[in-house]
Amino acid sequence: MEGECVGGFGRWQVRLATLLALPVLLTGLYGTNYVFLAASTPYRCHISECEDNGTLEAVSPSSWSPDWASFVLPGDDACSRHPAVSDTCDQDSFDNTSRVVCDSFVYLEHRSIFAEFNLACQEGKRALVGTVHNVGMLVSLPIMGYISDKWGRRAALVVSGTGAGLLGLCKSFAGSYTAYVLAEFLETVLGASVYPAAFVLMIEWLGVEQRILASLLLGIPLSAGAATLALLDYLTGYWRLWARVAYPPSFLLLLYPWLLPESVRWLVANSKLPQAARVIKQAARWNRVALPEDAIDKMLAAQTEPVVDKSEVEDDEEESLFRAFIKYGELRRRLLTCFVWWSSAVFVFYGLAVRAHALAGSPHGNYALLAAAELPALLLNTLLLDRAGRRPLLTAALLLTALALIAIPLLPDSEGVYGTALFLAGKVGATMALNALYVYTAELFPTRARQRLLAACSTCGRLGAILAPLTPLLAAYGTWVPPTLLGALPLASAALTRLVPETLGRRLPDRFRDLQLPHDSIA
Repeated sequence: MEGECVGGFGRWQVRLATLLALPVLLTGLYGTNYVFLAASTPYRCHISECEDNGTLEAVSPSSWSPDWASFVLPGDDACSRHPAVSDTCDQDSFDNTSRVVCDSFVYLEHRSIFAEFNLACQEGKRALVGTVHNVGMLVSLPIMGYISDKWGRRAALVVSGTGAGLLGLCKSFAGSYTAYVLAEFLETVLGASVYPAAFVLMIEWLGVEQRILASLLLGIPLSAGAATLALLDYLTGYWRLWARVAYPPSFLLLLYPWLLPESVRWLVANSKLPQAARVIKQAARWNRVALPEDAIDKMLAAQTEPVVDKSEVEDDEEESLFRAFIKYGELRRRLLTCFVWWSSAVFVFYGLAVRAHALAGSPHGNYALLAAAELPALLLNTLLLDRAGRRPLLTAALLLTALALIAIPLLPDSEGVYGTALFLAGKVGATMALNALYVYTAELFPTRARQRLLAACSTCGRLGAILAPLTPLLAAYGTWVPPTLLGALPLASAALTRLVPETLGRRLPDRFRDLQLPHDSIA
C-alpha cells in the first residue's frame, strides 16, 4: 500500500533504509559478540615453586615458556602438572611419574572474560555464554512482538536497540562470571528484536513483493556490523573497553521517534488515520509525487473497511490451526520440513561463526572474511531467487554448504588456505540458504496462518542457535567432528526439498484445503 501510493521506490525509501542501517549494523556488532568477548586463550598451570604471582596478571614471552616447563608441565594436558617433592625449582624437585590438577593458571592474553573470570579447563562454562545469549533471543521474540503490535514497529526498534545498549554497557562492569552471563541474557532479551522490527518496517513500506530487496538492503549493514565486531575487538584489545566503545552508539536511537517514520499499515490498523495521512503526505513530498487529498482519504477508508467473506469467517471458526495440522497431511509435511530446515540452517550459520577461531591465521581476519562472505550470498539471492526459483536455489545453497564443510576434514592440512577457502564457501552457502528460507517458507503456507507458521519455524531456528555455541565441545571427540556435523545437516535438509513444491510464479494458498490441491491448481 505505502510503496504504491508514494510512487514506488524513491528518495523516501532510501531515507528509510539509511536510518535503519544504524540499528541493523549495531545488531550485527552485538549479535555474536561472545565469539570474541568469551573467546578462549592459551593457558598453563601456575607453578608457585618456580615463578611469582606476577605471571597471574601479565606474562612475557620468556615467562610463558620457561625452561622448567619441560619437567613440570605435561605436554598433553594443560590442566595438570607434576607434583613437587621439594620447594626448589629443579628437575629432581618434581615427580614426573604422577600428576595433580592445577589450582591456578597463567593466561597468555587477557583480552576476554576467559582469563578475567578464570575459566581455564572449564570449556563448558565458556561455551555456555553463547548458549545463554541465544536463549535470550528466543525469549525476546514474543516480548518484542507484543510491543511491535501494541505500540508500533518504531517503538519496538527503539526499545530493543537502546535496551541492548544499556544492558551491554552494564555488562562491561560485571565483576563475576554469573553477573556477566545474567547481563548477557538480559541484553539479548531486549536487543535481539531490532532486526525483525526493522525488517517488518521495511517490508511494510516497500511491499511484501519486495522482501528480497529488503533482505539485501538490511543484509549489507548486518554483515558490516559483524565485520566491525572483529575490527573493534582487534583495536580495543580488552573486552570491557570493547563494550564501553560498542554500546553507547545505540543511544542515538533515542532520536528515532522524531526521525524514523512509523509503518502506515500499523497506523491504519490501530485507527491512527491522521498520523497515517501525515506520513503518506511526507513520503509523497520526498518522492516528489503529487498526491490528491481525496486519494489519501479513499485509500485509508478502504483499508479500514475490508470486505469480509462470510464463508471464510465460518471456515476460520470451524477449522483451527491445530485441527488443520491433524487433518491435512500436506500441511504436516510442509511444517515439519520447515522445522528441520530452520533448526539446521540457523545451527550451521551460528556454528560457523563460533568455529572461526579454529581456522589458521588471525581470528579477527577470519571472522571479518566470514562476515564479508555474506555479501556475495545476498547478491546471489537477490539475482537468482526470482529467476532460478526458490527450491532450486535453496537446494543448491544447502549442497554447497554440505560439500564444502564435509570436505574440510579430508584435506591434508584442514587449517590451511584450502581449508579456509572451503570454510568461506560453506558460509556463502549457509547465508544463501537462511536468506532464501525467509522467502520460501512464507510462501509455503496459507495466507490465514502464514505469520504464525513462519514464527513457529523461526522459533525452531532459535533452538538451533542455542545449540550452535556448544559445537567446539565436540572437538574433544576429534577435530573432524564439528565440520562434519555442520556439513551433514544441510545435506539432509537438501534431500527434504523434494517434499515441497516450487512457489515461484504460482498463486499462494489462501486456505488450508488449498494445500490438498494439485500444485498446478493453485498456480
